[in-house]
Amino acid sequence: MKVCTFLVEIGTESLPSKILKRLGKDFFCQIISGLKKNNFVCDKVNWFASSCRLAVKANIIITDDLNINIACVNQLSNIDTYDKYFKSTYPRINPVVNKMDIEYNNKSQEILECDKNVLIHKNLKYLFCSVISFALEKLKNYEMMRWSDIDISFIRPVRTMTILLDKYVIPSYFFGIKTGRVLYGNRCMEEEKIIIEHADLYPDILTKKGWVIADYARRKNIIRVEVEKEAKKIGGIVDIQDESLLEEVTALVEWPIVLSGRFDQKFLVLPREVILHIMRYDRKYFPVYHSISGELLPYFIFVTNTISDNYKKIIVGHENVITPRLMDAEFFLKKDNKCRLEDYIPKLGDALFHRKLGTLCDKSWRIKKLSGWIAEQIGIDIRQAKRAGYLCKCDLMSNMVFEFPSTQGTIGMYYARRDGEAEEIALAQKEHYLPRFSKDKLPATRISCTVSIADKIDTISGIFGIKELPKGNRDPFALKRAAIGILLILMYKKFPLDLLHLIQKSVELYGLQLTNVTVINDIYNFIYNRLSSWYRSRGYKLDIIRSVLNVKNSSVVDIDARIKAVTAFCNLQKEENLKLNLMYKRISNILLKKQISYSDDVQYSLLKNPEEIHLAMEVMSIGKRLEILCAQHRYYDALIVVMTIFSSVNMFFDNVMIMDANENIQINRLTLLNKVKNLFLQVADISLLHV
Repeated sequence: MKVCTFLVEIGTESLPSKILKRLGKDFFCQIISGLKKNNFVCDKVNWFASSCRLAVKANIIITDDLNINIACVNQLSNIDTYDKYFKSTYPRINPVVNKMDIEYNNKSQEILECDKNVLIHKNLKYLFCSVISFALEKLKNYEMMRWSDIDISFIRPVRTMTILLDKYVIPSYFFGIKTGRVLYGNRCMEEEKIIIEHADLYPDILTKKGWVIADYARRKNIIRVEVEKEAKKIGGIVDIQDESLLEEVTALVEWPIVLSGRFDQKFLVLPREVILHIMRYDRKYFPVYHSISGELLPYFIFVTNTISDNYKKIIVGHENVITPRLMDAEFFLKKDNKCRLEDYIPKLGDALFHRKLGTLCDKSWRIKKLSGWIAEQIGIDIRQAKRAGYLCKCDLMSNMVFEFPSTQGTIGMYYARRDGEAEEIALAQKEHYLPRFSKDKLPATRISCTVSIADKIDTISGIFGIKELPKGNRDPFALKRAAIGILLILMYKKFPLDLLHLIQKSVELYGLQLTNVTVINDIYNFIYNRLSSWYRSRGYKLDIIRSVLNVKNSSVVDIDARIKAVTAFCNLQKEENLKLNLMYKRISNILLKKQISYSDDVQYSLLKNPEEIHLAMEVMSIGKRLEILCAQHRYYDALIVVMTIFSSVNMFFDNVMIMDANENIQINRLTLLNKVKNLFLQVADISLLHV
């Protein structure tokens, strides 16, 4: 056997910067997975991604045992295809179809060469090409395109396919292109072909001859270090905690050159978020902040892909680009200042929320009503909540937000302050969009939280009401994120809000617009499922989650307290948990066999045995204690209290004949056991816990 270096590089036109990292990793994982599934041992595996290439390089062990290699091929495809392959001499692989399209070329007799130590049979080239083909097929979650007259698709047009095993080219066709050993360097330099003689030379040959740093992680780290160094040089700091901009810039350049420019200080009077939008979203610049005060400085740092002997000219060019954008922002701000925020309400009537659900003006009315209702439920200022909800979509009609979309909410906050609105109302204009995702920060004030809940549940109710439910990964209205946002606010802000009542009120405000007759139940189950998924993502055990959620409760605060309590109880009281589980299941099995209508209360006049009298007294006493503990969300203590009934239940089973000849006594004793069972259900469905 022999250790060989395997390399595959796909040379493309400019790949989308926002998905490059994920795309590169996905391609890498599929290639390595395909090799391992076919019995190859992989070592020193690496992935590479830049704006014009995806590549994977790995050390693999090639065996001279032909039977193993044949077995690999048989695992990959059916026997007929394998036999057909050996009758051919040249495979042509179409990477978008499920079945290999193998064409014959009698003129070509190419097979991989041999060396003294290992026979690299031609079935191996089929195997490697098939692994690559299947890996490409797996990239189906990305938006594809077609080009030229090629009847296949990929993220961007493919220009080169390089597949090497050590120094040997693995011959095949992908995307209508014959594989070879040609690479191309930096697109901003003179495009000269780079001939790679051996797979081991990758990626160093690109660095030396092509002005390309193909290693994504290395390129990213260089940019991070150089940007921080440049900021320090001009007397400031950069904030790279949010890596989204760093990731995007890393994907845009292949040979990073970090430079800085400046703009007129007078533009710092603009809303900070507008300047940041221009820098981060429009121009992909890194803003510079004062190292002590954190204030924005009139500088920006940018990364260019151009190698030049006159960087001053490049800097001036970038300064000349950002200045007009800042002047635009200044102009739009002056134009917006001619009217108040609420003056945009009539314009909301011209903006569609959804063709079946009306305009943004309709949505604002519902948010206003629902915000007032929520405020009443949780005991905060109803007038402020309604006012904040009424204004929350107004800034969408402003010139500033139209030109700089990422500033929505923030511009509303600035304009509300300008108009003299209360600070909590102004802050809600910005914060009602929070949280945007599961790890995002929550709104700071209760007014902001109220409007956020109202906005999110209104969207969920409307979309569910017209049966445009999210399916799989398809969630165009971000309903899953909206549901998580509602749950996190209710949970962490401890809002005493009934989830079912919230849904009912939201659906009610739509009137007759909604056609889904099961909309309330659908939304309730949807949000419950999101809650379950959220707890699972936080490491909580599925049986504990189910045991709590199985006891229907519309208070998210209560659910959270019970899940944490049951988790702690199972971890700290393992022996007691086992006893509790066995006792609960025994009671449940008895009650399940005797399907009768229990009385609402135990009839104490029918209690005869001391043990059943004692159990009835215990149930009454524990029930009162649980009522107090549950009202305080002290569910761990509640479980400890429930455990005290264990001995009384055992004495009851040992000394009392449940199935008495007198039917009334029999029903009364079963009712007593049902009361015991209900004590447990105040915390969780114990039967679902694994012991």
